[in-house]
Amino acid sequence: MTSMKAALSNGRGRSPANACRLIIATALLVACTAHAQTNRPPAGASAAALRPTEGATAVRIASEPGVTLAGTLHLPLDRGHAPYPLAILIQGHGPNGRGGYAEIIRHLNAQGIAALEYDKRGVGQSTGPYKEDLQRLTADAAAAVAAMRRNPAIDGSRIALIGHSQGGVIAPAVAAADPTIAAVVTLAGSVGDGLPYLRQAMLNQMRAAGRPQAVAEPAADAALALLQARADHQDAAMIAQRRAEVIARFEAAGFPRPLAESALARIDTEEAWRADKLRSASDLKALQIPVLAVFADKDPLVVASIEAADARKALAANPRGSVVVLDGLSHWFQEGAVTGGEEEVASLGPNAGSPRLVALVGDWLDRVLGEKPQAAGNAPPR
Repeated sequence: MTSMKAALSNGRGRSPANACRLIIATALLVACTAHAQTNRPPAGASAAALRPTEGATAVRIASEPGVTLAGTLHLPLDRGHAPYPLAILIQGHGPNGRGGYAEIIRHLNAQGIAALEYDKRGVGQSTGPYKEDLQRLTADAAAAVAAMRRNPAIDGSRIALIGHSQGGVIAPAVAAADPTIAAVVTLAGSVGDGLPYLRQAMLNQMRAAGRPQAVAEPAADAALALLQARADHQDAAMIAQRRAEVIARFEAAGFPRPLAESALARIDTEEAWRADKLRSASDLKALQIPVLAVFADKDPLVVASIEAADARKALAANPRGSVVVLDGLSHWFQEGAVTGGEEEVASLGPNAGSPRLVALVGDWLDRVLGEKPQAAGNAPPR
């Protein structure tokens, strides 16, 4: 007797359930990524990040009213002297606190570069409501930049931003609005503008899951129509019609009714509606400072073969822009990835712990932050 799992499998070895998870993940990307805990530090790392150590000091950063970010500033006391260049780490989607980038921070400090990490708003010791709102999180990152410029230990003309996943969308947005940012590094940062990007990303995932274009495209179109209706504040009758169309189109694409309803529940969220404000491609295009965009070839969420090409297009006019795809790594940049799936994460070491990634980012920043800052590096503030 054929097992249920085998019966559900498609011709490319993925079940509708697994394919649905990828499509849902894309729908919740808000062009970054949708998993609830993108940054996964090893056990005890968050606690360690809060303990004072030599060169590490606790900082408090005032952002919007009612929001104070709790951070740790890691100074390279045995390398160079103040004021130091600085890299600010911007985390991915989910209630992430400090401790997720220990390997990168250690490498930066060894090269004389300070590093700042902070708990997201409403997480850990940071105050304010926790909410995955790109505009609010971008304001928090900008507040961190402003606070570090006032710190006498930091060279305000040599501040770089490192953003992972959702942070890889936020970092270019902050830099596009602030011409004095020295450099940007994006790690698995999605590249696109508005809801059409989200629609294309969903279509890519459905096609990768083995769905024919003829059924994948109507499903992605139905999801886009629903999100656009939400963004346009359409009435309840129109929203109900659009929701019904999403279920019908997903069923036509081969998803059983429960999975189609699950996809709808994940797609029709306030977080996804707000993707209409996404401008990560435009933000990258606006930058004329050094930019390093890194992707992983086993990333199931931010597909390197597509996103790297879009990043190259966005950075085509920037002679100091670079795009790198690392083989054998997944969305979390850990060595040893086979499937790239989230089920591997716990066994593959710390988040962003790949020695190849750490060396690439650290050495690149060491080089570009050692350059003399150039005036008017970006387009005027928006």
